[in-house]
Amino acid sequence: MGSVGKIEQARGLAGRLGRVVAGVPHNIGTGFSARHFSEEMFSGAMDPLLMVDHFIMTAPTFEPHLHAGISAVTAMFEDSEGAFLNRDTLGHAIELKGGDLYWLAAASGAAHEEKPAPNSRIHALQLFVNLPERLKKCPARSLHVSAGDVPIIAGDGHRVRVVLGASGDVTGETGTPEEMTMLDGFLAAGGRFSHELPEGRQAWIYAVSGTVTATLDGDGRVLAAGMATTIEAGLPASVAVEAAAPAHFVLMAGRPIRETFVKHGPLVMSTADDVRRTLADFAGGKFGRIPA
Repeated sequence: MGSVGKIEQARGLAGRLGRVVAGVPHNIGTGFSARHFSEEMFSGAMDPLLMVDHFIMTAPTFEPHLHAGISAVTAMFEDSEGAFLNRDTLGHAIELKGGDLYWLAAASGAAHEEKPAPNSRIHALQLFVNLPERLKKCPARSLHVSAGDVPIIAGDGHRVRVVLGASGDVTGETGTPEEMTMLDGFLAAGGRFSHELPEGRQAWIYAVSGTVTATLDGDGRVLAAGMATTIEAGLPASVAVEAAAPAHFVLMAGRPIRETFVKHGPLVMSTADDVRRTLADFAGGKFGRIPA
C-alpha cells in the first residue's frame, strides 16, 4: 500500500465530510444566471472537479472558446425546455435535450460553442473536470449520453438517474477518460437514498432544489438549495442523502488527481509553457474549425 493509501486508511471515516459551501451567484446579461463553485472554495476537496456552474440559460451568452487540459461537461436536467445547441472542433453539431449529457474531453485542445435554441430554457450543470498530466496532451474526444439511455434506480421515496459510473448493481455510462460517477437524484418527502462510495473516491454533493441532509457514518451536513459539500477520499463508505420534503440532488464521485496545475481561464495545463503552446496551436488553427 502506498503512502497515500496508508494516510486514507488511517483517516477512516472520521472527519471526511467537508464544510457546507454556498454557490456564488453569477449573472451575465439577461440570458444567463448561475450558482458558481470552484475548487478553491473547497480547498481542493472537490478534486477532480475544478468548477461547477448550476445555470439557467435562455439566450446565447458565450462566444466560441477554447478548452484544454480538462473535460468540459454539460449535464442537462430533465426539466430543460427546448434544445441546447452544441458545436465543437471535433466536427459535432448536436442538439442536447433534457436529461442528456455531453462530455468534451478537451485534453490537448478543443473549442466549442453552446447556446440555447430559440425559445429554449436550459437548466443544467456545466462542469470542468481535471485530467491527469498523462492525459492532458492526448487528442480531444467527446461522449454524448442520451437521456433515454440513462438507467434509473427507483425505490420508496427516491428516483435516481445513474448518468455516469455505477451505484449498487446499476451501471450508467463508463466511457469517460477517468472513472466518474454522476447521480441525478430526486427524493420525495421522507425519502432516502444510499450510495456506496468505493475506496479512494472523493465526492461532491449538491442540493439542486429543496433541502437534503448528507450523512456519512453518523456525521451529517444539511444542504439547502444552492449549497454543496464534499467527502474526502478514504475507505469504502456508505453515503446517505435524505429529505423531509421533496428535493433534488446531484452526487459526483471520482478519484482525486492531486497534481499541481496552471490555470489560464478554461485551460488547465501542467506548466505555463504548456499553456502558451496550446494558445499558439489554437491561434494557428491546429484544433480545427467549429461547424457552421
